Amino acid sequence: MKCVEVLDSKGWQLFHSVPFLIYANDKQWISHLQGDVQDVFNPQKNPIASHGESRIFVLLDNQEKPIGRIAAFIDHEANSHLEYPIGGIGFFECIENNEAANILFETAENWLREKGMQAVDGPVNFGGRDKYWGLLVKGFYPPLFQENYHPSYYASFFEANKYIAWEQILTIKGDLNDLDVSRLRAVCSRIRQSNEVVVELYDPKKKDKYAEDFCEIFNAAFGRFEHFKPAEPEKIKAILEESKLILDPLLLAICYINGQPAAFCATFPDINPLLKSARGKLSWWKIPGLIFRLKTAKKLFIKGTGFAIHPDFKTKGAFALIIEFMASPALSQKYQYYFLTTVRAHNREAVSLYFKAGKMQVDRVHIGYRKALQPNVEVVPNEFMEV
Repeated sequence: MKCVEVLDSKGWQLFHSVPFLIYANDKQWISHLQGDVQDVFNPQKNPIASHGESRIFVLLDNQEKPIGRIAAFIDHEANSHLEYPIGGIGFFECIENNEAANILFETAENWLREKGMQAVDGPVNFGGRDKYWGLLVKGFYPPLFQENYHPSYYASFFEANKYIAWEQILTIKGDLNDLDVSRLRAVCSRIRQSNEVVVELYDPKKKDKYAEDFCEIFNAAFGRFEHFKPAEPEKIKAILEESKLILDPLLLAICYINGQPAAFCATFPDINPLLKSARGKLSWWKIPGLIFRLKTAKKLFIKGTGFAIHPDFKTKGAFALIIEFMASPALSQKYQYYFLTTVRAHNREAVSLYFKAGKMQVDRVHIGYRKALQPNVEVVPNEFMEV
């Protein structure tokens, strides 16, 4: 067996072929869009790639057939704010063979050591923590869009290679019909009596303002957490533009209290069930069919990409106002189940807030692993929950 670096289109073809070998008999699996994966490593598509670096590898067997893959990467800007430099590995796939897995890990880790990294996180994304992040250990259902899905045997690979379960990532599921708004309506009524309250749906004509207000809330809400990357209006506008064919304005809203951005709810229809037949390739001529299926689908899931409350409004009812919005008949008639933005179990404040919305359940669990690459580094896991 040998690892080869992905350097050209032929290498990418080998890289993308590996999951189809791993999941050949798994009816639950849905392929990531291959173009989306490659964009992660494209500096023109991913700002982190412009100030970071990466290497992508495919493992070949003795007959030169691809049997595994892995990517290693470094975010130099993020490392400038950390106690010690940390690299990442992601997009790991491998046949059920310990030797093969060991070769992939060793290849990626050696490159990271050469670059001065003292620890490595995996499997993670070379970009936002809202996608391609963590190893699936609970909830082996068809994955949501850009959500990691894995065979159950991958966990043994990481643990055998001295990776420590470092963070627990929860995907929490609810039913729009079960949102507990009865007790919250009284709160909303009291807020409206003494404040000017507006819950404004997304309007493409006001994209600039939406992006700026979204960033103001997001950055204030999450700025204190490790790995935090400030949201930038230009990036938010780019996401909205890229998603314009599938976004539903009913699912994007910002709550204003006395004219100030107080909270937001940003969700999208989960298009992954509609992509299963695409097998990772969404050619331009397939897009009209996707849009038709999206518009005519009887019930789709809602996938959360953002939910936050500005710290200045945590005790002023902004949460109640957003939940009241989500429980509107217009939404519940069109959608049923929703998946909130993934949350780390050690973020107790956010987890508690999520469960106050009604009958919620932890539907999927991913694990973020960390491994020390130098003997002086101690990995201290975050707090986990019983699920």
